[in-house]
Amino acid sequence: MKAFNITIPLVLGLGAFHFASAQEAVLERDADQPTSSRAPQVSPDGPLAGVWEKRRSYLRGRIYHSAIWTYAEMIVWGGGSEHQFYNDGGIYDPTTDQWKPVSLTNAPSGRWGHAAVWTGREMIVWGGRNSFAPANHKNDGALYNPATDSWRPMSHAGAPTPRSQMAVVWTGEEMLVWGGMADGGVCPSSGGSYNPRTDKWTPLPMENAPVGRIEPASVWTGRELIVWGGLLEGGLRSAGTGGRYDPESRTWKTLPALGAPVSARGLQAVWTGREMLVWGGSHLDGETPVNVGLKSGGRFNLDANAWQPMSENGAPDGRMYYGVVWTGTEMVVWGGGDQVSGNFSTGGRYNPASDAWIATANTAAPPGRGIMTAVWTGEGALFFGGSTGGVEAFNETWHYRPPARPNTPPLPAP
Repeated sequence: MKAFNITIPLVLGLGAFHFASAQEAVLERDADQPTSSRAPQVSPDGPLAGVWEKRRSYLRGRIYHSAIWTYAEMIVWGGGSEHQFYNDGGIYDPTTDQWKPVSLTNAPSGRWGHAAVWTGREMIVWGGRNSFAPANHKNDGALYNPATDSWRPMSHAGAPTPRSQMAVVWTGEEMLVWGGMADGGVCPSSGGSYNPRTDKWTPLPMENAPVGRIEPASVWTGRELIVWGGLLEGGLRSAGTGGRYDPESRTWKTLPALGAPVSARGLQAVWTGREMLVWGGSHLDGETPVNVGLKSGGRFNLDANAWQPMSENGAPDGRMYYGVVWTGTEMVVWGGGDQVSGNFSTGGRYNPASDAWIATANTAAPPGRGIMTAVWTGEGALFFGGSTGGVEAFNETWHYRPPARPNTPPLPAP
């Protein structure tokens, strides 16, 4: 397997680019960093490892696509690979192991790094870009109804400025987008809320908002959007700050610094119902250009407005750009990699109740990869796409089922 050539996310695995700006110089430098071919160490499966199963493949291989769960099916859309940006997609039924296409009629133009959410009836797609460079960003989109296999347009009047790789959540009434990257590598600290019922955008307030960043980890708590971490403008430093946005009061609050994890980019977050869990990623301090995966993480308790660390005992090797799901009791992470260890085909399950990790199965696991999508179906995790670097990407679908236990369904449909 080719080494996982982690660069700034917008050109991951796509080679060095010769651009003039300071941000783009960082991209070129990172892309040229040597990577290790050392195979990550794996251990025999234990009785609690779970089971992997390869499912039916579909579409063209891709990265930076979106995948949402409709409470019955997974919808994959957009993304790119092999110097192309796609506006196609597919709907996967895990019960029958069958795919069907998403209509191309009135679909948004091809793009990657876009925002996508499920409203309970429609998938909203917004933003993204159709360039390997920090250019050609979009602030348009559309809504897709899988019941009718049809797209309808969404207004872009009052929409946030064009961007990609932003935070996005669905509140039950609105889609919130914040941060990300705009043309030239600029990282806006602005955002917007979109109501599909009224087809209207409302800008998010900027007072007390966090500093802009690429790919902040984000969750919706039921009342607030929380963002943390990410890559700061310029590409030299990771963010160790975050904020809480309350759409009812339209106010931002800064997350506490005390006890927070080390700053990181390339990490993800899940919401447990009580806490935001963030794990892994890579710490960039402005001096060291090599991305080395972190094995650490943190738990932010909303009621206490306080951080506490996650156990590292039994945790997977540190990594970035992994797939993650919340099962209702555990956080499952799999895949990803860094510039030292390459691609990982390993993972782990973290239980916040016991503050303990258990390894995922190694038997029949997919080959290592990163920048795939993951959704939780109620009984297992579906992983789609991803890449090991270079221009090619996977079009495979994999299902990971934790050990036999009562099914933990996703939250009820809104």
